[in-house]
Amino acid sequence: MPFTQRIVEPRRVSRLSARDVWIRGEEAGRRKLRGPVLFTSLDDVCCHTFTNIIHQLSDLSRHASDIFLGIEMEAGMAFRRSCRIQGRLQILQDEVLKWDPKKVKIRKFAVWPTCL
Repeated sequence: MPFTQRIVEPRRVSRLSARDVWIRGEEAGRRKLRGPVLFTSLDDVCCHTFTNIIHQLSDLSRHASDIFLGIEMEAGMAFRRSCRIQGRLQILQDEVLKWDPKKVKIRKFAVWPTCL
């Protein structure tokens, strides 16, 4: 089973989050709940929505950047492996070309082995 590397969850871009509802109290850093917070104007709703959309798009672009970086690293590793294989094949080809087919001796068996 594959491991989850990234999780992208949709946000409620036009709603207030829980941290917008809580305020810090004056005594000893306690939190207290302020009353239900509503937007005062349509401009506040639009600004809040656009801000959350920009945050969500930045998260998405960060995930896309990570994905493309992983693809680039995998492609680089495949390129290095193929270069090593090409070098080994070139060495092998050079060795084979050095051989003269007329001078290579092939041993002849006196008795061919039989399969039982």
